[in-house]
Amino acid sequence: MRYELSIERSAELLRQALPWMSRQQAALHPVSYAVWFDYVAQTNPPLRAAIDEHLARDGALDEFTTQALFKRHVADVDPEAAQRVVDQIQRVLGGLGDSAGAAGAHAARYGASLAQLAVALVQGDTVRGIGPGADPGIARNGPAPRMLADVVAEVIADTGTMRSQIGGLQQRLADSRREIDRLREEVRRAREDALRDSLTGLSNRRAFDQALAACLAAPAAPAPTPAADAQAARAAIAAARAPAAPEAKRSWLLMADLDRFGRINEAYGRDFGDQVLQAVAEALRTLVPAGATLARVDGGAFGLLASGLDAAAALVLADRLRAHVGSARIRNPGREADERVTLSVGLARARDGETPHALMGRAAAALKQAKDGGRNRVISAG
Repeated sequence: MRYELSIERSAELLRQALPWMSRQQAALHPVSYAVWFDYVAQTNPPLRAAIDEHLARDGALDEFTTQALFKRHVADVDPEAAQRVVDQIQRVLGGLGDSAGAAGAHAARYGASLAQLAVALVQGDTVRGIGPGADPGIARNGPAPRMLADVVAEVIADTGTMRSQIGGLQQRLADSRREIDRLREEVRRAREDALRDSLTGLSNRRAFDQALAACLAAPAAPAPTPAADAQAARAAIAAARAPAAPEAKRSWLLMADLDRFGRINEAYGRDFGDQVLQAVAEALRTLVPAGATLARVDGGAFGLLASGLDAAAALVLADRLRAHVGSARIRNPGREADERVTLSVGLARARDGETPHALMGRAAAALKQAKDGGRNRVISAG
């Protein structure tokens, strides 16, 4: 498991998970148990959100959905969780290093003070020394008294040893922090790799889903107050009297799919199909606006999430992507004619309060219309 649980807590989560499992349309097997165990434990927010969305839409999880949820949210390493762990380790080690440094500085000051004390004592009256027998009024029936300067010198030596030990600790901590930095960099690279499509170098479906969810996430509206209600009423009256304002710029989702890509794979082989995907990805990349997310979301399907566009600009962008891909020619070694590929695009504007699933559904429906209408075209769902 990715976290430590007591036997009692594990048993309680099992009792909670079993009723959920029994209400689904999937078999009761370890994969199903892992999904519902994480769900009731509430340690995997993306999984819980995905399950809630499926249940709200379909009422129950079937076998295919359960397996897909397991592969996406349970079996895969969570790079963000790994990053959080590394960050926490870094903070702990930083605190230890600071504490050790402070202790070393304190020991240095302590040693200096004792050294000054030893000098002062040597220059003063230390004949009587310290310990049993130092007081002339007490019979000397034990060991000879020790000179106070000797005692202080011994303490100073011990302080030096302590400083040396703390210095070694600081060095070990510094070495550990360097190792943590190295591991942190490896985690960062692994996280990037986990969010990148290995064939095209674009973002993958996981990264695209995360970007889409972040784009649609909206902060909760503050509770209304009389002052806010009055202000809203004045704003509404002013808006009604004012001339029509230009259309607000919003976020847009473009779903693009290569036309007849399956035929290319069948006719020329998968290696050439991969070459086509790489060429199309590079062509699309050259037109993507700054801040947008471009991803390969399936075999020959690509998704583009762009913000700050009005309807006209979004439509122009979609058509530029379509035309740019359609104008390209991809050379197939061993054949005289180059291969021409075209792109169909479905376009949808994000609505307030819309879920990622709903937005994806509207863009996919527009894409289907583009396919059914003859391909190599753009259809906007508005």
